[in-house]
Amino acid sequence: MTRMFAIFSILALFSLQATAATVYKYTDESGNLVFTDEPTEGAEKMDVKPVATIPAIPVPAADTSDTTTPTEFKYDKVTIITPSNDEHFINNGGQVSVQVALSPALRKNDKLQLKFNGTNHGKLQRSPSFKLDNLDRGEYATQVVVVDNKGKEIGSSETVTFYVKRSAAGPKKSPK
Repeated sequence: MTRMFAIFSILALFSLQATAATVYKYTDESGNLVFTDEPTEGAEKMDVKPVATIPAIPVPAADTSDTTTPTEFKYDKVTIITPSNDEHFINNGGQVSVQVALSPALRKNDKLQLKFNGTNHGKLQRSPSFKLDNLDRGEYATQVVVVDNKGKEIGSSETVTFYVKRSAAGPKKSPK
């Protein structure tokens, strides 16, 4: 930090010296008019006037008394297409694909979050397709939530309940 301060200090000193330099004017052997900061034989000292500056016009402060708030964006429709509500999956190895449709389409900075049995499942993503693997037999509930770049929920689907039925791997019961 002190090194940067030293560099800026040196640059400031050189710039002050440059603005206070004397300017000389002369004509060279070819007849060209030459301006320089070094006095040479036959050079005429120039009277350099300060640069004209115009002060900036102060900008009035924005009126913050406006109580209207911009309308917040919400998705019109967030729908889980698959699985359908009360759908049964039989002997599928415990794999279920969740597909969601949005209206309007997903905005650039928004992401989707899958809620599985009431808790967030996996990371936020832009893809409208989720995959659940290795589910045991039972009843499950899923929902998809749309989250903006600030983490605020701006849309969600209805909760969909589905069932997984898998073959039992245990020994067969003997009849009585």
